[in-house]
Amino acid sequence: MDNYTNNNNTARRYTAHVSVLGTTQIHLRSPYTVAWWSAAFPGFGHLLLSKYLLGFVLFIWEVVVNLQANINLGIIYSFQGNIDMNETVKSPHTLI
Repeated sequence: MDNYTNNNNTARRYTAHVSVLGTTQIHLRSPYTVAWWSAAFPGFGHLLLSKYLLGFVLFIWEVVVNLQANINLGIIYSFQGNIDMNETVKSPHTLI
């Protein structure tokens, strides 16, 4: 990264690295955006950072856990106002 000079020192990071093999772009992302996507659904923050393997593993893990614990069905029942049905679908041993 010796090909970049910033005389007034205002840039926080390099925007690209130019080498003989090609140009690698660095996409600037706010850490708050990445953290929000990770909290909303595990794996999305990693996908946003181009860490595809770990992102897809976390994504699939979250879907499997939700299906096994009937969390999605409980959410549907609670949105419909059937709180009693929500309590019967939940499986306590899978939520721990």
